[in-house]
Amino acid sequence: MNHLQMVYKFLEERRDFEDLPDLGFPFVTISRQAGAGGHLLSYVILSEFLKHKESERFEGWHVFDKDLCEVVAKDPKLQGTMEVLVAEKYRSEFREFIESLFTGQSKQYLLYKTTFKVVRMLAMIGKVIIVGRGSALVTADLPQGIHIRLVAPRSNRIIWMMKRFKLSKEEAANAVDKQDSDRRKLIKLFFHRDIEDPLLYDAVWNTGKVGLEVITRATLDLIQERAKGKTRTGTRPS
Repeated sequence: MNHLQMVYKFLEERRDFEDLPDLGFPFVTISRQAGAGGHLLSYVILSEFLKHKESERFEGWHVFDKDLCEVVAKDPKLQGTMEVLVAEKYRSEFREFIESLFTGQSKQYLLYKTTFKVVRMLAMIGKVIIVGRGSALVTADLPQGIHIRLVAPRSNRIIWMMKRFKLSKEEAANAVDKQDSDRRKLIKLFFHRDIEDPLLYDAVWNTGKVGLEVITRATLDLIQERAKGKTRTGTRPS
């Protein structure tokens, strides 16, 4: 299954969600605080799935983070940049409002609208792990989704950012706070929700205390249980 080719085709043809095949495959979304290990978890999960080749449920999975951004950035109508997409930067509502007065619709609005459309397409195709991009909110009504939120002590996350990006302690602290603020504002602006609300997710994990291998095993179990129809007893809050 080539997820990117399917998404490209749907974007190019401007087709509706109803045209997507109803494959019924599961998917995983990962929301995270900056430096809590979201991208690393996505690949640990993918590696675990590769150990279960005997099960069709765990074959053909892909991680979408930067690849997802590339799909959106190639839309000629948007003129967005990879930097904005990858960092999930938030521009002030006032600046966007002024820009929209002259252009009719802000570039950021169109950029994220298309990003969210791609996220939903990928989730409907299934067998994807989507990191960020408001994916838990965009796909909240799709029954096969497993939605995970990662948190960790700020001190741990600052240390991780220092090591990962070779930053000073002050630079890392500023980066952590900025990314958390940007993501919080993004979810508030587009979905009118609090990104920290635990009811948006199937599980919230503190990676300062729980290892990624444990989270991965729990995620695999959730997918298995969801497929049996045992874990969802109600609907998500709208």
